[in-house]
Amino acid sequence: MADLALSVANLGKCYQIYESPGHRLRQFFMPQLDRWLGRNERAYFKEFWALKDVSFQVGKGETVGIIGRNGSGKSTLLQMLCGILTPTTGTAEVYGRVSALLELGAGFNPDFTGRENVFLKAAILGLTRQQIAGRFNEIAAFADIGEFIDQPIKTYSSGMTVRLAFATAIHVSPDILVVDEALAVGDTAFQSKCLARIRRMQEEGVSILLVTHSTNTIIEYCDRAIYLKRGQMMADGLCKTVVEAYAADLVREERGTAAPLVAEAQPEPESKILRVWVEDARRNESTLIHQGERFQVKLRVRYLQNVLKPALGIQIKSVTDIELWTGTTLNLGISLGQVGAGDEREYSWSLDAAMGAGRYVVALGVGDTESGIYRRHFRLHYALHFDVIEDRPGGRGWLSPNPAVTESPLLDRRDA
Repeated sequence: MADLALSVANLGKCYQIYESPGHRLRQFFMPQLDRWLGRNERAYFKEFWALKDVSFQVGKGETVGIIGRNGSGKSTLLQMLCGILTPTTGTAEVYGRVSALLELGAGFNPDFTGRENVFLKAAILGLTRQQIAGRFNEIAAFADIGEFIDQPIKTYSSGMTVRLAFATAIHVSPDILVVDEALAVGDTAFQSKCLARIRRMQEEGVSILLVTHSTNTIIEYCDRAIYLKRGQMMADGLCKTVVEAYAADLVREERGTAAPLVAEAQPEPESKILRVWVEDARRNESTLIHQGERFQVKLRVRYLQNVLKPALGIQIKSVTDIELWTGTTLNLGISLGQVGAGDEREYSWSLDAAMGAGRYVVALGVGDTESGIYRRHFRLHYALHFDVIEDRPGGRGWLSPNPAVTESPLLDRRDA
């Protein structure tokens, strides 16, 4: 146990879900009545396992990333490790002082000032008043919220709250630091400062549990990764292996659907995008692309009317919806063959992943150029996203994606 920071064995958390307040009341009284009358007890709830049979260990000085979709049990796991929630099954042994940055403002009293909350939170973690006073100036300087340090937390913005929470969490000499996606609230400069401080804590031998949706953050900062899905642990191992398993799982779950957040179209479009997906350099369907490789964004289109000069458009954006590159088959000098009503075509945009590591969003459009300009029939504002990961240190920045388009007929109603 001397080399362990955390030991989790068969950990589970089950909630009772009631259809109505009346069922909750019945559950309080009826089982006792059933026992008294000698009847089989009835349950008026459904069980929901937010986490089930999760086991792993974290060594001292190890950084472990936890990844999974919303609702996979990541936050529930961390809350049990921090003692906020009581496990239904299993055990979680923690060896050392845990400092946690969970949901925004957790552990802060909104009516207390920032200064008072710093002293309160540090005292809960076992520091004496003298120790807290000796570190307070460092905490205030790192948080950098100025005179608001003496104002009630309820007057803070979300960014100010997370600044103070992180500053407090890292200055209480933790053996284990737990961070649950809270840094996403801060501004870019503060996020950079926090990640630099995490690097320093890693060098000092602090064990870190980091929950994030960023696959590149996992690869860049973590020694290994854990993938949770619907409350169960699907993988525990090398970061790239786990990230690839997570990406492959996303593809399997979403295969066969084009799930746009926003679809823009005419009331009766001449054509419609049926499905979109990404294939890596090995022609495997994946949302994980290695930096520098050539990949394909593929789409399936159904034409509802005759189109003499069909055309496509593609846009690559940041996750904050900032346009990074846009192209159409017209301005790229690419011609597509004419199609008839009822035809289906499969198109492939071939692109180079000559871009920095990160997550990118793809918008796709289909239209025609019969009037000499690109006229859109249908557009997916959000068609899909993909993650570019680095295979070696050092990014290459954003370069030309060097596009090409190929097409293949899938269904031609005129030949039927």
